[in-house]
Amino acid sequence: MKRPLLLTMLLLLVVALLIPNIYATTTNQSNTEITANTSIQQDNIAVHNTKTSLTQSTSAAGSPGADNNTIYNKTNYLITNTSTTTSNSIKNLSSTNIQYAQTAAGDSNVQNNWFTNKQVTEASGRVKTYIETNKRLPNFVTIGKVQVNMPQFLQLLTTGLIQINQGTTTQIKLKEVGTPKNISENIKDGILKKTEYLNMATSVQTYINTNCRAPNFATSSIGNVGFQSLIYRYSNIMSYHDRNKILPNTVSMKPWKSIGKTTPTNPTPPSENNSNTNSFTITEIGKAAGNVKNFVEKNGRLPNFVKINGKDITMPQFLKLLNTCLIRINGNKLTSIAFKNAGAPSSPSEDLKSGNIDKSGYVDLANRIHNYMDSNGNAPNFASSTLGKIQYETLIYLESRIVYFYAVKNVLPNYAVVNPWKKSTTQPTNNQYLRATKDAPSNSQTIINLSKSITAGKTTENAKATAIFNWVRDNIAYSFYYNTLKGALDTLSSKKGNCVDTTHLLVALNRASGLQTKYEHGICKFSDGTFGHVWAQVYVNGKWNRADAISPRNTFGVINNWDTKNWTQLGTYAELPF
Repeated sequence: MKRPLLLTMLLLLVVALLIPNIYATTTNQSNTEITANTSIQQDNIAVHNTKTSLTQSTSAAGSPGADNNTIYNKTNYLITNTSTTTSNSIKNLSSTNIQYAQTAAGDSNVQNNWFTNKQVTEASGRVKTYIETNKRLPNFVTIGKVQVNMPQFLQLLTTGLIQINQGTTTQIKLKEVGTPKNISENIKDGILKKTEYLNMATSVQTYINTNCRAPNFATSSIGNVGFQSLIYRYSNIMSYHDRNKILPNTVSMKPWKSIGKTTPTNPTPPSENNSNTNSFTITEIGKAAGNVKNFVEKNGRLPNFVKINGKDITMPQFLKLLNTCLIRINGNKLTSIAFKNAGAPSSPSEDLKSGNIDKSGYVDLANRIHNYMDSNGNAPNFASSTLGKIQYETLIYLESRIVYFYAVKNVLPNYAVVNPWKKSTTQPTNNQYLRATKDAPSNSQTIINLSKSITAGKTTENAKATAIFNWVRDNIAYSFYYNTLKGALDTLSSKKGNCVDTTHLLVALNRASGLQTKYEHGICKFSDGTFGHVWAQVYVNGKWNRADAISPRNTFGVINNWDTKNWTQLGTYAELPF
């Protein structure tokens, strides 16, 4: 063998030995069990030049119930982790965490709501101009064919700005971002240096990613910068970069009150402030709809009544309000709705198969039910649909979910999943390790169907758990990134994920099959180093069995890809907090 060839082969061998296998890592978490009835709510961001601190407040949220009738918008999904109600009283919407995104079909520049920095920058110029012309934030800005609301746009702005500073051109994924709870501002005229406004952008981005909503404000060296000002200033910065191809060294700051009007992002029509018990606002009905939805999911039946602005509303009366509300929302007529009496149906019946009803379908239902009740003075026994006869109880549950969706997201869903009343009211388990969660939606029909397919013919818990483990291990390719990015459904559709997302899918499939499953998080020693890692534990035959599906070397209950004798547990969870 010739010497050059020999040297080349030896060099290649050395390089191959030096390239490590990569495993997903996660940020360190506290060593605690996070139960489904606990959540951390962060309201404000504190930023001080190069050092960032977070102002936090802790509140108890109720246990998420399994939503068998999940509302969908195109290929994206909505999963609610709602605060379960202990009475028929109205609760604040802030206890609900909703994942939602609109899809713009047919736009060659928008693939699954991913935007280029150029698109975000172009949109920032239009938002800047709108604010300076109208003295308020727009309700949304259109990017491609997608309507992006202002909390979402703040996420795009801060992410885009960070990427510009880093010199990267990665497309930015549109995320669902909730509105701030209580916007406030206390700043004086001043100047922010480049380092500070970039640090503030990073903190805002981190807050949004963690809390799925925009902050009330971000603190700076000149005071608290309110939500509106953040959008305006970052739009200015991005627009400046678009013109000059460089980020400004400083940015001048003024209070929002000197720039725009102090009206909310989505101004409420005057009639919405009406507190007359003979009429109710869209907002009031939306809150009541969420309350009815939660009650059904907790108790497996309709409540006798729901309180709206201190008034007890029966379910037939509420159905009348729901239909009128849906019709008004669809027609963009957000005026208060007069209360009208309505009698109960005589004999509800149903002949319905599970399926989807699109927006035009459920709006048509609302119109027909509305006309029927106007003519007859009572609720119908059922309403006909393409899926069959939908009985009175199912109609109330369906429309409550749709109206509540609008109350939270300010947009009607493109379609909703409907199940027969008997299936819809199967009470969710109190076992936290069997509940559906945002990232492990075991109540998703896609997850349920796959779980049934995998476990077909399996009669024991161990056989089911093993079959599910093997399927995930053999069908989901490993991909390196940090923390949750996709959740179970997107991991399933893409057929790849890191340890966190792979475990989300494993948890969802197991829970859909009735197997108690939890997450485990630790610092583990792999062949190429020590990393944060996540895997599942499945309760089978009276004990917890570890299930790490990222490596073909592992089997159900047996881990071979890291040192199980030398590791540190960081926590176990019913719902993963990162």
